[in-house]
Amino acid sequence: MLASINKYSFKQLSASSCKKSKNIIIDSFRYHPVRGVREKEILAQTFTDAYLGNTKITLINDNRKNKDTKIGLIALSNGSLELNGKALPAVIIDYIFVDYANRGKNDESDVKVSEMLLYYAIQRAIEISKIVGVRYLILRPDGGKENEKLVSFYHSMEFRYMTGKHEWMYLKLT
Repeated sequence: MLASINKYSFKQLSASSCKKSKNIIIDSFRYHPVRGVREKEILAQTFTDAYLGNTKITLINDNRKNKDTKIGLIALSNGSLELNGKALPAVIIDYIFVDYANRGKNDESDVKVSEMLLYYAIQRAIEISKIVGVRYLILRPDGGKENEKLVSFYHSMEFRYMTGKHEWMYLKLT
């Protein structure tokens, strides 16, 4: 897995670079032929949230092609998961996006871009949990529980639902 990740670079964007580069980065990606407009809208909102300081965006580039080949991104923020009237501190995966041409593709080590982005989020969340009281990494699958393919993927990465009522999935960090 680590050898595979070394073929890629992860670059966290500053708030000001999100504001300046928003359209350039959004236009550099390829989108799903049917859901592309919605994907662009979500990315635009994610960049707005990032330059307002509400989320942090990290780009993943493929170093094998050239350093400017953006193949995806992940946006992380802090928050909490409400359960039984208690607020449980968490790192939130606001958005995972993979360039359409790179979706579902595995490199030589059979690691998908989406998996690398999740591994990155897990590593960052574990680092944060060592400094502050964060116990969970959480996400809400696009399309909710009805998106069985996506829910199944998150289950394979050890994410679970807190209860049958929750739309959010979690990974316990500590």
